Amino acid sequence: MAVRSTVGFLFAAAASWTSSATVPVSGTPGCPCIDPYTHSSLQGSNGLDQYMSGGVLQYTPKGSTNTYSYPSEYGKGCAPHDDGLQPSCDSSVEAPPDWCATAWCYVDPNECSLASFSSKLFPAAEALYFSYQTCSPDPPNRAATDVFAAVESYLRSSRDVIEATAMARSTETCTLREDQDMCPCNSCSRSDTWASEVDFSRVGTLEANRGSSADQSSALCMADTVASTYKATAASEAGSSFDRVGYQYFADQATGSYTQWPKEEACSWSSGYDPRFRDWYAAGATGPKDVVIVIDTSGSMSGERADMAKAAAKKILDTLSWKDFATVVLFDDGIKAVYCGSMMPVTEGNRRAMQSWLDSQEWADGGTNFVTAMDRAIEVIRASVAAGATSMCQKAIMFLTDGEADFGDDDYRRVRDAATDYDIVLFTYALGSGANQQVTKRLACENGGIFYPVGDNDDLATIMAEYYDYFVQGQEICTPGFTRYTATQGHQLYGACLPMYDRSGQSPALLGVSCLDVNLIANMTRMEQDPGWDTFKCRASDDTKKCRAVHMTTCKLQKLRRAYSGASICEGAFADVTDSTACTCLDPACQDDPMFIDEKGYFCDAWIGRNCAHPDQTLGYSTSGLEEVRTKCPRGCRLCAEQASCPAADCSARAPGPTECRACLGKVSGLDLDGRPMSCPADAPRDNMADYRASLSVVDAGTCIVAAADRRV
Repeated sequence: MAVRSTVGFLFAAAASWTSSATVPVSGTPGCPCIDPYTHSSLQGSNGLDQYMSGGVLQYTPKGSTNTYSYPSEYGKGCAPHDDGLQPSCDSSVEAPPDWCATAWCYVDPNECSLASFSSKLFPAAEALYFSYQTCSPDPPNRAATDVFAAVESYLRSSRDVIEATAMARSTETCTLREDQDMCPCNSCSRSDTWASEVDFSRVGTLEANRGSSADQSSALCMADTVASTYKATAASEAGSSFDRVGYQYFADQATGSYTQWPKEEACSWSSGYDPRFRDWYAAGATGPKDVVIVIDTSGSMSGERADMAKAAAKKILDTLSWKDFATVVLFDDGIKAVYCGSMMPVTEGNRRAMQSWLDSQEWADGGTNFVTAMDRAIEVIRASVAAGATSMCQKAIMFLTDGEADFGDDDYRRVRDAATDYDIVLFTYALGSGANQQVTKRLACENGGIFYPVGDNDDLATIMAEYYDYFVQGQEICTPGFTRYTATQGHQLYGACLPMYDRSGQSPALLGVSCLDVNLIANMTRMEQDPGWDTFKCRASDDTKKCRAVHMTTCKLQKLRRAYSGASICEGAFADVTDSTACTCLDPACQDDPMFIDEKGYFCDAWIGRNCAHPDQTLGYSTSGLEEVRTKCPRGCRLCAEQASCPAADCSARAPGPTECRACLGKVSGLDLDGRPMSCPADAPRDNMADYRASLSVVDAGTCIVAAADRRV
């Protein structure tokens, strides 16, 4: 398995690859095409006749009422058999994946010396395999500028088939087949290149025993459905030797079941594995964010409670990626320790440093002072914004205590004012029966957050790490985000992830996240030497780091609170909310102008983390400049009208942004995919921000520890 710890699409026009070589109708001598209706291994219950109806092949995705028809000649002889066919390659698809126009045919794997894959559509025909390699030469090494469109089209094809299945659910129950199971993987064999036992011809799944039986069945249906696009992508891109290490992977939201190409022996690492709490999943499901973790380390937080708090803080950090910023504040009767006086980008190195720092700190000593703790958290955010050590997106304070402390009206007002000015949401956690629930609940209720009463026997780490569900419910992401991680083989892999939504209800709900490693379709060593690599990296980094507006109505927020506990529901509007309560949504036609740059050099998404009505006066905006921001950036400024009808988002209808990297045109913050400060590529046609960047102090991407205690009573 690739242990995915992140260090994280872009729109780019790229022509689909088609081979100029002559396509052999019958395949190559070492891997001839077969007739699937007459071949000896494909007769009776193992053949295609079971899928034939009215002279055409019928494909019904698992768990779906949709049925797609294919000509009887489908797969016979080398041809681009999928071109023009549903669900991924017909004219309704805006940008079909490259494999739609690539030739392939059915083959006998025992008579094929090239890469072959088990059938992507007809699993009951167990001996039915197909190959692109016998019909088409290996795809060329793409230039960096061609990669964006290819990766995005592959991810969209996976999203489309999963979302279509969710929109047309059947009553079919899906179960894990032996040929899918990754623990054990009976069909896997050792690959030194991949440093694991793998089966390249199949897609594997780890079934999670979480959620309801209906959730588990749905997860396996989605796994079966996405396998069709994963196989097509791998078969057309991986090459016959599989010497480029790169994965495709999907996890569902309801259970945390995990699906991957290639199928892999997973018994050695799968115990307790929940992909929903990995950085790639949370990063794919949500936009960038700033997080300050505030933990009570007073005398009562001893023994098991201290261990629970440390584990929770580490698990939260595991859900953050390079596009997020974070720090940790420990308090007792004063400030016991602060990891860094400003937030840090959560690169691989910074995450490890924060987690090691947590282990090195003194726990369980002193009294409890909520005021000092909240004041310091707000001061960290204020200092971070002033220093540019921020994602410029929404901010969250996660406040954990097991104690009692005073908090007056002036203190509540001060927190409310800061939350309004800096777009801060508060998640508060009262651990154990002795914790003050009144203060923690009021802090969450007054600042758009969620209060969590947690028992000593509850799974605190999982409860706290589920904070990102707030951002999932309030955002809808149309474009993929990039991450970089180190695989177990030591390879540096660039993953691109896209969320999928269930659009059958009143508002979209997250189904899961699908990812594709760029390394699967591009030789990264060559691509990094490509003249367009810096532009690729800049655009990939910037598009991933764009702030996503969080639309969280009181109705939706009360539903999230109720989902955890009745005690979490706040007084006031929608206090009687139920699962069937209809919540409003934003007018989908109300969107920010992606080309707009305000008078201080910021794009609209930078206003998602600010107060458009009453911005910080030190920013120096003119009255007319602010009025233009509110006109051009209605979604970021939360000025869009709400409506009762919530149609599915039409991502293709949204206006495209700049074709150049935005770091050349306006102010952006943070680091790029490789952990370096964002900058305009040297080969860019223009750089309007060179003087601005020269005036900045570089955000330190290394270790930052403030060890000295700042103690106040």
